[in-house]
Amino acid sequence: MEPPYSTAGSETTYTSLSWWALAMVAHPEYQGRAQAELDAVVGRSRVPTFSDISSLPYIHAIVKEVLRWRPPLPFSIPHCTTEDDWYDGMFIPKGTTCIPNLWQCHHDPVAYGDDSASFNPGRFLDSCGKVTSGPAETRGEGHVTYGFGKRSCIGNHVANDSLFIFMATSLWAMNFERICDDQGKEIPLDTESFFDTGMVV
Repeated sequence: MEPPYSTAGSETTYTSLSWWALAMVAHPEYQGRAQAELDAVVGRSRVPTFSDISSLPYIHAIVKEVLRWRPPLPFSIPHCTTEDDWYDGMFIPKGTTCIPNLWQCHHDPVAYGDDSASFNPGRFLDSCGKVTSGPAETRGEGHVTYGFGKRSCIGNHVANDSLFIFMATSLWAMNFERICDDQGKEIPLDTESFFDTGMVV
C-alpha cells in the first residue's frame, strides 16, 4: 500500500510509520508501556495533542528509536569534500563524494550498546524517565537520520511532530496485535527481513 499523497518527506514518514507499526506488533511490552503513559497523562476523554509532547516522554523515545532502528534511508544524501582532508588515518582528496552510512551509524554498539540491533525505546530515557539526547554528534536527535551539518533535513521538526501525533493518537485509540493462524496461534513475525524495493537517492 502506498501513501495517498506525494509531497516532500511523505515517503520517509510513511516508511517510519510502517516500521513503527511492525515494532508495536512485535513488542507488545513496549506498546503497553506507551499506552499506560497515555492513559495516565491523556486519559480516555480526549485525544492526545501536541501540547502533550513534554508529558509523554516514552512516546517521544519511541519516535527517536524508530528513526534509529530502521532509518527510512540506509544512506544519507551524498556530500562532496571542498578541500583535502584526513579522517581516521585516511586521506580524502578534495572533490571526493562521501556517502554517510546511516545504518552503520545507528547500529554501532559503541554508541548504542550491545543491543543496538534491537528495538528498545528505553535507550532514550534516563533513570528518571526523561528523554535523553543520545550521542553528542546527533545534536539532540539521538540519531543521524536527518543528515549532518548545516544541510541536514530542514523538515526534521515537521517529521518528528507528525510521527509523534500519529503514534500517540493510534496507541491511544487501538491495540496492535499479531494475526492468528487457523488454530488460533499467533503467526511469528520477522523484523529482520528487508525488501529490495524502496527509497533510493
